[in-house]
Amino acid sequence: MKNVKSSILGLCLVAMSTMFGQTTPQVNFATAIPSSGIDKVSYQYLLANDVYLRQTPSLKGKTVALLPIGTKLVIQEKSKNEDSMNGIKSHWYRVSIGQDSGWIWGGLIAQKTFGSEASHNIKFAYGFESATINDEGVLEQKHQLRAFKNGVQIDKIVFNGHQAMALKMKNIGNKGLFNVEDIIALDIPGANGEGVKGKMYIFWNNGKFTNVASLVNHSDASYTKTESFIFPSDMEGVKSRLVLETFITDHYTTTQNECPQDNKRLIISHYKWNGYKLVKMEDTPKITGNIVSADNKITNNF
Repeated sequence: MKNVKSSILGLCLVAMSTMFGQTTPQVNFATAIPSSGIDKVSYQYLLANDVYLRQTPSLKGKTVALLPIGTKLVIQEKSKNEDSMNGIKSHWYRVSIGQDSGWIWGGLIAQKTFGSEASHNIKFAYGFESATINDEGVLEQKHQLRAFKNGVQIDKIVFNGHQAMALKMKNIGNKGLFNVEDIIALDIPGANGEGVKGKMYIFWNNGKFTNVASLVNHSDASYTKTESFIFPSDMEGVKSRLVLETFITDHYTTTQNECPQDNKRLIISHYKWNGYKLVKMEDTPKITGNIVSADNKITNNF
């Protein structure tokens, strides 16, 4: 019955996402390619913990083994059938783990795995968390990032997704910040996955994730706004401070017969990382350029 409910939920999500021009998150992996008798091996890692390796591509398949998070595996084959769980759609994959072989649902396999810059035995695994239709009929997807060490999960963070696609991310180290071990920078994709419309920053420190900020670019007929961080390592800065640069361009026309003109300004704000969150400094922000209107609002998720 649980499988039936999951399948019905998946079909509903597909139908509704089509209706509203949205895409249900889908997880896909390439299989090993035989070449001259030698497989082109690409290793993957488990996203979830306590995952059952099964004899057949089904939740009813007999259990072969119970696997911990971060288990290293090679994908050998993809099932014909797909299953939807928590709104995420994926095939089952036959994988090999040492001498064992069996099937795992693709949503339990990490879409990206990378290491900590501060500690060689801590790893991070990323993938989709869930997708649901809210009361307004909009598809809401969530992503997850897990930290693990020697097959044991340390922490997990769930954050809202901007598109139903895997996010590009990179560990950029601590960038000279005090009390930060790793900074994970994620690209926020634009409409339909085209281009990048901003950056999300997740800090790793003392065994915990912190969703620090989402810097989302904005552009319309009235004004354009872009934001970016300058970290201490990008300049000769103080270890606990970073700078937020906000560029705003106001588009306006003085008279009906004149060409549109731009009025540009730069707002510089200073923040301090206290080991838990970013705190805005009381220093007066430096503003350059002419200010046309004070009505524009700057919003940051700090």
